[in-house]
Amino acid sequence: MMGSPEDEPFRKDDEGPVREVELSPFFMAEAEVSWDEYLAFYAQTASEGRSTDTEGTRSEASSDTDAISGATPPYGQPDQGWGMGQRPAISFSYHAAETYCKWLSSVTGKSYRLPTEAEWEYACRAGTTTPYSFRGDPEKFQKTGFKAKLSKDDTTVINSYVIYKANSSGKTQTTEMVKYNPFGLKNMAGNVAEFCLDWYHPAAYSQYPAGIVKDPRGPESGEEHVIRGGSYRDPAGSLRSAARGYTRTEEWLKTDPQIPKSIWWYSDCYYVGFRVVCEFDDKTGKL
Repeated sequence: MMGSPEDEPFRKDDEGPVREVELSPFFMAEAEVSWDEYLAFYAQTASEGRSTDTEGTRSEASSDTDAISGATPPYGQPDQGWGMGQRPAISFSYHAAETYCKWLSSVTGKSYRLPTEAEWEYACRAGTTTPYSFRGDPEKFQKTGFKAKLSKDDTTVINSYVIYKANSSGKTQTTEMVKYNPFGLKNMAGNVAEFCLDWYHPAAYSQYPAGIVKDPRGPESGEEHVIRGGSYRDPAGSLRSAARGYTRTEEWLKTDPQIPKSIWWYSDCYYVGFRVVCEFDDKTGKL
């Protein structure tokens, strides 16, 4: 079941109506793409990150180049000085995430892509129908200030599964800090929000045909893409399995001084990453 019931704490209107969804089999990465993984892509493709146009001048690569063109050098420090390694990669654009998946498919011979919103929620819920894949009440977890000091509610559970505002120290963290969800995945609900394949629409669920929805992929077109999951800067209410967000391209490029602005790096977004899905097809091989 995709979406949240109307009585779920912190629910927003774009999380409904709840729909029954059927999904084809797929594999999902255990964690978000790390800096080590992203920099392997960058090292192999960045030299092609700027292509020559028909007039002989240099311009950022378009999606129709023959070779897989990777990101141009970032403006500033993309990891915000927090460190790279196994922390989730951040600061890159949706276009860069899609290009990473294209590159990973080419070097492995398998079909990698971003998850659909429905696949993401299925993986995050991990067989549960509650606000989180672990036990707990969002309203009790999100108490702040004086109420939090008086509260006797135990946050041990949420702290053991999610990197979020209350335990992140204001930055991304590595995966050893958290436990796996019931499907063997880490930080679906936190650390960084994650790009999804779908275009965002606040009424997407109501636009699907009646009955069970098979492999939904959102609207056919749009202006911004869905992001899912909370991040290191979000309170507990934003970490719920059904919570939805979307890219804010113009806002995330506001301080980029380049003309034209980069298609590879966001200058003002440090809390979104992604994890990959591998399609279960004839390229996957035997289990």
